Amino acid sequence: MKRLYLLLLLIVLVGCNKGYDSLNEAVQSQWKTPIEIINQDKDKHLVYYLDQTQHILGVYHYENGKYSYDNEQSVGIESESGTGLPFLLSANNFEGVGNIIHGAIKTEKHEIERFVIEYKNGETQEIKAKNNTFITEFPLYLTVSPNDFLSKVESAYGYDKNNEIIESWN
Repeated sequence: MKRLYLLLLLIVLVGCNKGYDSLNEAVQSQWKTPIEIINQDKDKHLVYYLDQTQHILGVYHYENGKYSYDNEQSVGIESESGTGLPFLLSANNFEGVGNIIHGAIKTEKHEIERFVIEYKNGETQEIKAKNNTFITEFPLYLTVSPNDFLSKVESAYGYDKNNEIIESWN
């Protein structure tokens, strides 16, 4: 009887300890190719990473000191530009998180300090950049679905630390 009790206790403890010690390990567990985490929103449990040329935003879980990740709630975007630098801009709804705007300017030559989105209603939204990317919530005045987000955007800009526009999205 004691052996059965100890075996059950061990199974429960092992089951509770599921996950990875680092977010990188958790995300990498879903990919055969090497990934690179470039941004993270710890409050919303969102991770922004690169898989070769694809920019991906997904939801991770953190519980009992362990990270877990699956690609169930992830979105990938790629962009090419005929002129200028590729400027990625997207909006998605993540279950349990809400409506999120995310994007990047693909460049190794410049460091983007901040992004500014100008909406057709005259409002603007400024977001601090991290590794030339951003993750942010919908502003309160934006009452559309993520599918209609781009129809409400007038333009978007990526600025460097000298307040110079590196690239724009129109």
